[in-house]
Amino acid sequence: MSGTDASALPLVTVVIPCYNATATLENTIRSVRAQTYPNIEIVAVNDGSKDGTLALLHALQGPDLRVLDQPNGGAAAARNTAIAVARGDILAFVDADDYWHPDKVARQVAVFQANPAIVLVGCRAEVEALSGGRQKVNPTREPPRGPRAWVTLLHHSFYVPSVVAARTDVVRRIGGFTARMRAGEDDQDFAIRMALQGEVGFVDADLVTMHQQAGSLSIVHLSREHLTVLPMILGHCSAVADRLRPGELRWILGARYTQIGRNVYLGAPGQGFRLLLKAILKGNEPLANMRYLLTAAPWTRRLKAWLRPSAYKSNP
Repeated sequence: MSGTDASALPLVTVVIPCYNATATLENTIRSVRAQTYPNIEIVAVNDGSKDGTLALLHALQGPDLRVLDQPNGGAAAARNTAIAVARGDILAFVDADDYWHPDKVARQVAVFQANPAIVLVGCRAEVEALSGGRQKVNPTREPPRGPRAWVTLLHHSFYVPSVVAARTDVVRRIGGFTARMRAGEDDQDFAIRMALQGEVGFVDADLVTMHQQAGSLSIVHLSREHLTVLPMILGHCSAVADRLRPGELRWILGARYTQIGRNVYLGAPGQGFRLLLKAILKGNEPLANMRYLLTAAPWTRRLKAWLRPSAYKSNP
């Protein structure tokens, strides 16, 4: 955007919730400051960190970066604190352990400018694994986009905050993030509620690199999704039942029962079994789910361990 008057462009407020992020935060902020889009302010919220995060934020502070401090309330609450003081027309979220490619904001703002009906714009992302390798996030899932993106978002998760930009007035209209949700389901809940307000745009390019963390919420709470994600999805389905087309509810629930059933099966086999049985009854991947039940069950794993090749040494 060289040669463009920055003041003529929409102001973008970049929201960064920070908790014990000294190892990655500087790289995150550097990636924001390296954006080709020239009209950006950054609001970073220290969410009760116990390390040197707040001191690092103050060291990095400048005209483009405001630092806020609050007791620990979770990422959703920290984002809401930033949303309340944001001056931008557009909000762009990034977690303190992720970083953006230089043209991320510019490409998303262009989508907003091309269509006033769009309230949220996403993009693709890669994750840098603990092992150091990289892999694409959700490479085979359908990107939720268009005026009925909320249906796709009910069917499967796709957008995490670091890939999302959203119109500030709409975010405030829906009340921001749901702060009581602290197991990672707030990301999906936010995207669904935003998509119910208008159209969703999408930039089909990897514009974000996420860092896998051993203690991330998505990993720690995976086996509890029947208590966190599923009630949230069922609540939204009930609220929009009159807007769903024939067969969509069955499609949504079948997919969610499959995904969540498999995620909780090993930790809570009884709950996982019930959810996978519901998925089968909804017609979602019946053969694959039956095979999963037979091969991943705790008793099957114990049987396989007992019937190892060493058990056959007397009968080669």
